[in-house]
Amino acid sequence: MKDTFKKNLRIHFREYCNHTSVHGFQYLGEKNRHVVERIWWFLVFVICLAACITSIWAVYKKWEGSPVIVNFANTLTPIYQIPFPAVTICPEAKSNQKIFNFTQVMQNMEDGIPLNLSDEARFEYMSLICNHYPELNYTNNDTFSDDFYDVLRTVTPEFQILNCSFLDSLTDKCAEFFVPIVTEEGVCYTFNILEAKEIYKDTVLSFNDYHRRSNLNLQNRTSWSLQEGYSESAGLSPYPLRAYLAGAKNGLTLTILTVNEDLDYACKDSLQGYRVILHTPMTIPRPSQKYFRIPLDQSVIGAIEPVMITTSNRVKGYKSERRKCFFSFERELRYFKNYTASNCNLECLTNYTLEMCGCVDFYMPRENGTKICGTGNIECMKIAEGVMHEIHLSVQIDDEKSFKKFDCNCLSVCSDLTYAVETSQINYEWKNMGSARRSLPRVSANSHLSTLTLFFKSESFITSERNELYGPLDFISNFGGLLGLFTGFSILSLMEMVYFMSIRILCNIRLFGRWSGAEKE
Repeated sequence: MKDTFKKNLRIHFREYCNHTSVHGFQYLGEKNRHVVERIWWFLVFVICLAACITSIWAVYKKWEGSPVIVNFANTLTPIYQIPFPAVTICPEAKSNQKIFNFTQVMQNMEDGIPLNLSDEARFEYMSLICNHYPELNYTNNDTFSDDFYDVLRTVTPEFQILNCSFLDSLTDKCAEFFVPIVTEEGVCYTFNILEAKEIYKDTVLSFNDYHRRSNLNLQNRTSWSLQEGYSESAGLSPYPLRAYLAGAKNGLTLTILTVNEDLDYACKDSLQGYRVILHTPMTIPRPSQKYFRIPLDQSVIGAIEPVMITTSNRVKGYKSERRKCFFSFERELRYFKNYTASNCNLECLTNYTLEMCGCVDFYMPRENGTKICGTGNIECMKIAEGVMHEIHLSVQIDDEKSFKKFDCNCLSVCSDLTYAVETSQINYEWKNMGSARRSLPRVSANSHLSTLTLFFKSESFITSERNELYGPLDFISNFGGLLGLFTGFSILSLMEMVYFMSIRILCNIRLFGRWSGAEKE
């Protein structure tokens, strides 16, 4: 019985080898061949099969490690499909010297001259924005009251824009386009940003009437989102504003006046002028991080190049850790209505500061009952930011899983937009322009004029797109291609194996009375 089974198995295997499409098998089953030939072909098949398995494993590991790739989109994106960037301008001059002279008060403290209560309080408040001098005798209050914002409004110099045009249209109401907002650099002024109620959640306290545009009447307000772009009903005058053509005439141009009395070299460093940040309208700017400068008496030109990345819907099925981004509906923030990596990082820093110091910095979002950190907590706030960065680096570089739950995990948003800018500048010889002096009689020789021109570099740009590295069909093509390359194996080869192990056996029994088929030996 045992010998009969072996004989039938040998006959059936030989039949399979003679008919299969898998390369090399016919030599294994060919009759009257020397054993050396069979061993040689067996080794060749094993080596090819091992190489095939190794290659398939390498493809799988590549997909597992990076299932999502970034490619260029097939078509160009016109600039009118995205908003003109929000332009935040932060003056380096932080206080009106006629109202509060930071340098004079600091020198009085150094000389031991007593301060009145008003100057003492203002100096404490302004020390959160200006340079902090630990050697001075601060009161070191741990927290400040909301009076801080009233003082900030009182001492902040006037932001004077003499001329302003957008899309080659000169307007006398340019100041209404620039909204005062509170940042880590004090009061800045932003063009084309969403209002606070459209960025922050309702539970977040507002900074008095900062970040509000009540006087500007624009149609189709907030007709844009980062995920969906402009709505079909946005029309030609949407908000946020957008540019339709490239070039300097189709951008933003403004002239800013700075008076000498506002320059204070003790409050900040000796660099004077303005910081400029370009960002999306839904993002709160961080002027201490990414910016370029407008020096005094200089004309600065910035050519903007949008950097946009979209994500295919086929990638939604992957976990955020694998695709390295969040869709807007996936990540809920505590203070912000819309998720962006920048807003997430600001919220994370706020949470760390609140946890470690029991208060938050004056520019951070906060809820009712949360206190503003005073000068006594300046060092604590620096430590909190350092701890946040240290934990993030430990997770990203050293893969410290124990710290992962404390990490901000502020991945990029899957549909993201940033603005790269190429700047150039030249001396602005406005004092030598007789015609300009006549057109601007209120400008004294002791003042400074600076100009800024921002525009899109081209009318379309290349968008990047996140896509899956291998879809189901790509997997089949890769694996099938490797199997075919090394062994000649295909779907038909698999069907042959199924056939010889099932249908062939049943039919042989019916035709010949045994499963190995007709006797051929």
